[in-house]
Amino acid sequence: MIDLKNMEKWVLTGHHNEVLTYVGPDEPQDQSQITVGLFGRSRRHRDGTKLHVVHVEDKQGLVAPP
Repeated sequence: MIDLKNMEKWVLTGHHNEVLTYVGPDEPQDQSQITVGLFGRSRRHRDGTKLHVVHVEDKQGLVAPP
């Protein structure tokens, strides 16, 4: 969990460093670390199982032209 300084919101990391889950200040009601973590985890699970990917752009394997 990354606690954004001077703000009441959080960014959660997972197994992949490139995937972040935002939890805003109005969700959830209990703002303890365990509750925020579980809330973000459930949101990430929902996104990974219910949503449909429409576009992926990956430039990691590309070689720049000379």
